[in-house]
Amino acid sequence: MPLTARQRSIHNKNGAKRSASFSKGKRSRKTSEGEYLFTNAPSDLRSIAYPGGAVALGLLLLARLTSAYWGHIADCDETYNYWEPLHYLVYGNGLQTWEYSPVYAIRSYMPLWLFAVPAKIMSYIMTPVSVFYCIRALLAVLTACAELMFYKAVCHEFGVHVGRVWLCLALPAAGCFASAAAMLPSAWSGALGSAALACWWRKRYPPAILLTAASVLLSWPFTALLGVPIAIDMLLIKRQYIDFIKWSIISLVVILVPTVAVDSWHYGRLVVTPWNIVAYNIFTEHGPDLYGVEPWTYYFVNGFLNFNIVWVLALSCPLLLAACTAISSRSTARASFCAPYWLSLLPFVCWLGVFMGQPHKEERFLYPVYSMLALAGAIALDCLQKMTYAVGTELLRWRKERERRHYLAYTGPLVAMCVLLAGAASISRTTALYQHYHGPMTLLRHIPEQDGAALNVCFGKEWYRSPSSFHVPRAHRIRFVPSEFTGQLPAPYDDGHNATRIIHQYFNDLNEGDNRTYLKPSDCHYLVDSDIGTPSKLQPPYHKNTNTWEVVATVPIIDADKSHRIFRAFYVPVLSNKNVVYANMYLLRNKLIE
Repeated sequence: MPLTARQRSIHNKNGAKRSASFSKGKRSRKTSEGEYLFTNAPSDLRSIAYPGGAVALGLLLLARLTSAYWGHIADCDETYNYWEPLHYLVYGNGLQTWEYSPVYAIRSYMPLWLFAVPAKIMSYIMTPVSVFYCIRALLAVLTACAELMFYKAVCHEFGVHVGRVWLCLALPAAGCFASAAAMLPSAWSGALGSAALACWWRKRYPPAILLTAASVLLSWPFTALLGVPIAIDMLLIKRQYIDFIKWSIISLVVILVPTVAVDSWHYGRLVVTPWNIVAYNIFTEHGPDLYGVEPWTYYFVNGFLNFNIVWVLALSCPLLLAACTAISSRSTARASFCAPYWLSLLPFVCWLGVFMGQPHKEERFLYPVYSMLALAGAIALDCLQKMTYAVGTELLRWRKERERRHYLAYTGPLVAMCVLLAGAASISRTTALYQHYHGPMTLLRHIPEQDGAALNVCFGKEWYRSPSSFHVPRAHRIRFVPSEFTGQLPAPYDDGHNATRIIHQYFNDLNEGDNRTYLKPSDCHYLVDSDIGTPSKLQPPYHKNTNTWEVVATVPIIDADKSHRIFRAFYVPVLSNKNVVYANMYLLRNKLIE
């Protein structure tokens, strides 16, 4: 198999004799980026196997579409800030949060319209829940395509071995399973950021700038951090000032102008939502600290849960690169057209540095760097292989054959062991999440279709488990009843074409609840309840009141407080069943309302 210039640079590292062997009998064209070199490299090196583009795309599609169908909604922000407004754009009803109030306007309708158009078309021939899963499938396909770009660029920039290790680590990763089909800006930014970095590594600067701008202006403004290495490369290293400024302006006009136009129409006033998001989170005292405040260890624990040993390798990557360079500078040498390691890994390091220092921490905040996390893990594993080979040539009999054998020939079992361990742990985590939390995704399907007036489907203490209005029949509305939760919950969009422009006095940016938006339980046609926790006056066990409520359906849900921490986080056959306690979620029908 022919080697690229990048592969030759990585593999040619064992001194003058190895260099001479590469130069002998060589037929080469210009040794620049993208050119192929044919050498008389050792046969074990020249026959290195790795998935081609079609195979990689097939594997990525399989993994991500699996996520779209079997994955659950892990964050209520996804339901209420994205699926509910999307439901309003498609069907004319849904739940509105304070972020979509014209007073604050920190969420953009523009990216939602990109999904609302195909969803509206599908709504004429499909049920709402089918539209929901089709949109998730679309998100999964787009994510897989972005990851394919990333994989091919990694093979080009870091060598096919690092590329294939990245693919093996990213495919089963529980974190990628959770983010692949999520209707969240952080997930969109993960795909757009991966595609932008891929274009940068391939020296395709215009699309790299355009994709970065799309991530910043359409998705999440803070993902500008991911574009820092692109700016450094173009402005400080390549000094391509004119191209950078030209394409930045083009991107700004092409993306921001229609975004401002769409949002200004919806909110009834001139609105620049990317700026509103930044202003709220940075220039207000309460912005990032109202809820979700976690200790500094949060991301270390969360990263390990979703990526296990890959997370440890990724955090160790800078140290392993330094140690590998100290042993032999040839082992970390880069081709002339490749960016330095420190610049390539800068987005991952900057992102962790910034978000670990913020008091408000959530799992979804790491979605934009999941591809980079797996890449850092793959590079770290490659460094371990090279260091193992270096030590082995000094202490073992490898020295006798090092001139005609490659480091991969000796260290293959190491990478195989790590990949299998990471894959098994990731599948265990994903299985646990499915078994513990997938029940709410199917519970509302038991509501029968009914023509006529809108019926109320109510949530109380389980308000954060709602899978969205897409999961109830069109003639039904999701509402809330009082519970022990005192924060602010969404309220229904008003009827009428100007619902997005109406200012409601019960919305605020302080997370203060307002019971004016709640219903009485007696006004609910259906009610979702559970036997988790201790009953109280505001959270009575509705399912036990058989005079008023009839149990329509029941699904299992984990009772986290009564379950073992390890076995609720990872599924282990036999042991998990003995150490995990399940409760029930109930779909109740009000007998007193016909």
